[in-house]
Amino acid sequence: MNNTKIKQLALTCGLLLGSSAFALQAEESGEVNLGFQVKTNHLWHGFIVTPGVFTAGELTYTTASGDTKFGLWGGASFDGSYKELTYFASHKFSDNLFVEIVTHGNHSGIYDSEDGVVDIFNFGDDPAETGNFTDIGIGYTFSGDAPVSVYYSVIVQGIDVFEDEETGERERAYTNYLEVSKPVWSNAAGESVNAFIGGAFSPKGDQNFYYKNAGIVNVGFTYNTSVSIGDFTLPVSSTAMWNPSRNEGALQVALNFF
Repeated sequence: MNNTKIKQLALTCGLLLGSSAFALQAEESGEVNLGFQVKTNHLWHGFIVTPGVFTAGELTYTTASGDTKFGLWGGASFDGSYKELTYFASHKFSDNLFVEIVTHGNHSGIYDSEDGVVDIFNFGDDPAETGNFTDIGIGYTFSGDAPVSVYYSVIVQGIDVFEDEETGERERAYTNYLEVSKPVWSNAAGESVNAFIGGAFSPKGDQNFYYKNAGIVNVGFTYNTSVSIGDFTLPVSSTAMWNPSRNEGALQVALNFF
C-alpha cells in the first residue's frame, strides 16, 4: 500500500472514529449486537444496488449509554455479482436527533488488473478502481401523533466526482441528499406503512452522485409486519420504490432473522 493510500485510509478511519469520540464517556460496558437479513434485492436512496436476492449482516457495538454506536455492515448477492463492506459510526443526542458518518464500500465488478481482486483500501476518487465513498448525515424527527422524520447527508470523500467540462479534470461534487418520511398507517396488530420522498443535488453543478441533474430520486413506501415460523416471529418489510429521475422502480421484500 503506497503512502497516498495510507493517508486516505487514515483520514477515513479518523473521520469514523473521531466523529464519535467526543461523545464517548467512561463506560463500564457496552453491548455487541449481530444482525442478519435476506432481501429479494437491495434498494438504497433510489438506487437498485443489486436486482438479485442477497444476504446482509451487521455487527455493532453500542456504548452503555446507548447513545453512540460503531458498526460494520456487509452484503453479498446469491450470484456473487454484488458485494459490499461498509463502516459506520453514529451518535444520538436525543430520541429525536442523531448524526452519523458512513463509509460505503460497494466494490462490485471492480477488479485490479494485476492480481484480479479489488483493493478495498483504495479511498481514491476513480470509480474504475474503487467503490469507496463517505457521507456525513444528520437526522431529526419532529414529535407528534404523525411524526415527520428528516434526513440530510453530504458525500465528503471518494467516488462522488464529475468531469469539469472546461478543464477535463475530476471535480468533487459534494452531493447533498435530503429525505422526508412519515408514518401514514398502522393498526393494533403492529402493522404499519411509512411513506418517503428523497432528492439529491450538488452545490458544484448539475451532475451529482445520484443523477446527471438535481431532482427527486427516491419516492415510495414501506410496509412493516411480522410472520410466524414455528415458534419464531420474524419482522418482515416490503418497500416499493420509484426513481423519477432514472425512470426506475422496484419492490423489495426483506426478512430479518435477528
